[in-house]
Amino acid sequence: MTDPKKIKLRKLNLTKDISNKYLKWMNDLEVHKYTEQKYKKHSLINIRKFVKEKNESKNEFLYGIFLNRNNLSIHIGNIKLGPINFIYKTGEISYFIGEKELWGKGYTTLAIKEIINIAKKMGLKKLEAGLYEMNIGSKKVLEKNNFKLKEKMKSETIHEGKRYNSYWFEKIL
Repeated sequence: MTDPKKIKLRKLNLTKDISNKYLKWMNDLEVHKYTEQKYKKHSLINIRKFVKEKNESKNEFLYGIFLNRNNLSIHIGNIKLGPINFIYKTGEISYFIGEKELWGKGYTTLAIKEIINIAKKMGLKKLEAGLYEMNIGSKKVLEKNNFKLKEKMKSETIHEGKRYNSYWFEKIL
């Protein structure tokens, strides 16, 4: 398993974290082939606007996933907690690793563990996450973090011209 000290989550800095590398991730169809981001064309301006909105939000919290390597903190992806319903103490999570050479190395599993800790500190009692059925990697990281299948939505999405199921996972905290 990957060393948990190797990653850190922190809010994104509008100046230093919104980079051409980040823009490249957001427009990379392979990175976002299983997300709704694939339908959008991103610019540095709209990424900054999105990050600013999340940084100012009271119920959505966007964190960069940073890898600690050779005394450097390298932005490798993002994880979002929210929207949160503070009345019911529930929230959703979504995530991606933009650095493709780091896929399958355990960093998303660690980021989800960290976001679970953050959610618990906020007093949340349940987290949820959705995915397309063919996104095996996302399914595995949720299961490693003890998320359970809540709902299977038949023929919910279209990917490469074919209809697929979507899954909704949950974790009681």
